[in-house]
Amino acid sequence: MSARPTTTKGTTKDRIASAAVELFNASGVGPVTTNHIAAHLGMSPGNLYYHFANKEEIVREAFERMNAEADVLWQAPPDQGFDPFALQRIVVGNLQLYGRYLFFARDLTSLLRADPVLRERYGNVAERRMEQLVAVLKPLVLAGLLNNVGDDDDLRALAESAWLVGLFCVPYAETVDVASPPGRSAKARALRTQAAIERGALLVLHLFKPYMDPFAYTALVVLVRNELEAAAGQK
Repeated sequence: MSARPTTTKGTTKDRIASAAVELFNASGVGPVTTNHIAAHLGMSPGNLYYHFANKEEIVREAFERMNAEADVLWQAPPDQGFDPFALQRIVVGNLQLYGRYLFFARDLTSLLRADPVLRERYGNVAERRMEQLVAVLKPLVLAGLLNNVGDDDDLRALAESAWLVGLFCVPYAETVDVASPPGRSAKARALRTQAAIERGALLVLHLFKPYMDPFAYTALVVLVRNELEAAAGQK
């Protein structure tokens, strides 16, 4: 089942989903109601219910939007052979994506427990991403950039560990962050999120340190840090 955008940018349905993501990121999914989303957009609840029957449908729509963006990120460039920067691109891109949809990582387990439809959809997507991540890592093993990985089961375990840390590292980093400025303003939240993404990237990369040449690992960390700082400077 392929993820695809289910809205057209600028439509009312798209505006509702975007507003919901903004509110979910700021306050969590639980406290935000459909009435809050409608009020945030200055529309009537009836208008919102014309497009979405309930909050669960809005969450599913946001999940589809996130995965449509992820599909672009995970898609290998056409006619391109070995890509030594694939891991860097996936780590940076995925964490930036999680930064835009933070509520999924924060509330993932409760969302999946509450919505069987979302749980099935997430399971399908997660399995596909795991296969894609293994496909990204295997050429690095064959090229000698990742060493002592062992057999395919070991490679799968490394990929799954990276997925797990990557998925939850940003909300974890938020809980231990004491350096970012306090406050609930959009700017303060953005700075905290950026700091969490940078810390999360280092946590993900550290998983690969035992398997990499020290110079190659240092170069990878520098590249990821530079890319994240450059992206932050453009905002």
